Parts: sequence; structure tokens; C-alpha cells
Amino acid sequence: MSNLTDLTTPYTHFVVQPYTPTIGGIIRGLNLSQPLNEVTQEELRQALARFEMIFFRDQTLTPEQHIAFTRIFGGVAEVKAFFPRLQAHPEIEVIESTPEKPYAANNWHADITWREQPPLGTSLYAHVIPHLGGDTIWSSQTRAYDRLSRELQVYLETLTAVHTWEISGWTEYLLARDHSGEELRAARTKYPPVEHPVVRVHPITGKKIIYVNPTFTSHIKGLPRPQSDALLGQLFDLTKVPELQVRFQWQEGSLAVWDNRSTQHYAVGDYFPQHRKLHRITITAEKTF
Repeated sequence: MSNLTDLTTPYTHFVVQPYTPTIGGIIRGLNLSQPLNEVTQEELRQALARFEMIFFRDQTLTPEQHIAFTRIFGGVAEVKAFFPRLQAHPEIEVIESTPEKPYAANNWHADITWREQPPLGTSLYAHVIPHLGGDTIWSSQTRAYDRLSRELQVYLETLTAVHTWEISGWTEYLLARDHSGEELRAARTKYPPVEHPVVRVHPITGKKIIYVNPTFTSHIKGLPRPQSDALLGQLFDLTKVPELQVRFQWQEGSLAVWDNRSTQHYAVGDYFPQHRKLHRITITAEKTF
């Protein structure tokens, strides 16, 4: 497979600079607070599928402008995760860490794979960034698939995995918030475990993707637990390979959009007790794959 730096960039309304040879591109020449024409919108969708994640610097966006821009890539209806939301704009989740309540999603995951139709992407806009630290890392799961032997690729394509939010730490969080357990029971009823193929095919690029992650994938169906754990551990370790990753240093006004189907990400929790706040919009589709 060619590296991103080997490919021409046929976009007519902006410039994409590859961020690494394998994943990510930084887009220059667009003011996201302004409406974008249909050609630019289509080129942005193609760039996202090709680079798997795209970055923008020095953007000044109101919540309304952030939502309008994100609609280029799909739906932005409220997704029932567990983060607080802007009261006037329930499409926007507030991802915040303060000295009083430190928080970082410092685990490898793709967002909300415990839904039958997981998000197709995410749009994350930086409001408050630590003086040092607080980077986010993404890893390409298409490139992870490409590193496997053909024999293992074929075998994985026959398997199905179970995904659930209950192994992610949310169980403890809900119990701490509601000692009666009622909130936890309601969440279990509303969001039962779901099944996804271990290998999925990207609907735009046609590339194959390893579709398991350590935060939400509990086991592989039909395999004894030791064998399931060993195989998942092998696949999870691929995410940690530096050659498959891009690490983004946030600045206030930075915006990142990533393809949640073909990547996993990790928010580096090295900045406590500094303040960090970002607005997240989850990009949805009636059919993710």
C-alpha cells in the first residue's frame, strides 16, 4: 500500500498536507465559520475517508457553526452517551477535565461501538488546552489489517465479536452517581451488548478494517475465553504500533474530524491538574457500514 506522501492531492478548494506517511492530514485554506459550497463539502468527505482523520488550525467557531460544519459528514442528532451536554445545543458533548474532576479517555477505543449502528465519525473542537500535554493519538485500523498475514486475515473475516459499554468503566461511574443501581439497570436495558464482525469493509474506500477495541470489545463469539483473549490481545497490540499512529498537539481553535470506523484513539492523560475542555459532536448515519 502506498504511503499518503506518495499520493497526489486533487482537491480544488483547499490544501491537504499529510501529517504522517500513514494516517492524518492537516487542511489549510478554509474558514470553517463560513458556509462551504457543495464541491468543497464533497472533497472534505473524500479527504476524511482517504486520510482517516483531518485537522484544522486557528478556527473560531460558535456552537452553531461547529454543528453546521459537522453536518457535512453526516447526521449530528444527539447520541446517548454519558457525557454532559450544552443545554442549548444537546448535539454537543462537553469533554472537560478540571483540577477538581480530572478526566481523560486514556485508553484505546473507537467511540460507542456498543451500539448496533456506531458513529461514523467524530468532530472535536478545542476550547481550553493545557500549557503542556493533553495530546490525542489515533491509530489506523486499515493499516493494522494490512500488517497481518493473509492466513490470519482470512480467519478473522469469519469471526464475530461482542461489544459492550459495561467493560469500559461506565458501570462503576453509574453506580457512583446513583448508589441505588437504578441508573445502571436502566442503561443495561437500553443498551444491551451488540455483535459486530471482527473485520469490516469501509463503505467509501473498500478497505478492510480490524473492528475490535480494548475498551468495548469483550470477547469473540464461539471461541473459548483463553483463545478469545489471546487473539484479541494480539489485535489490540497492533493499535500501539507507532508506525500506524498520528499524534496531534492541540491548540485553542484546533478542530479534528476522524473516521470512527477505521481508527481508534487515545487521549493522553499527562496534563493534570491543568484545565482542558473540548466540544465533541458525534457524526451519525442510518447505516454505518
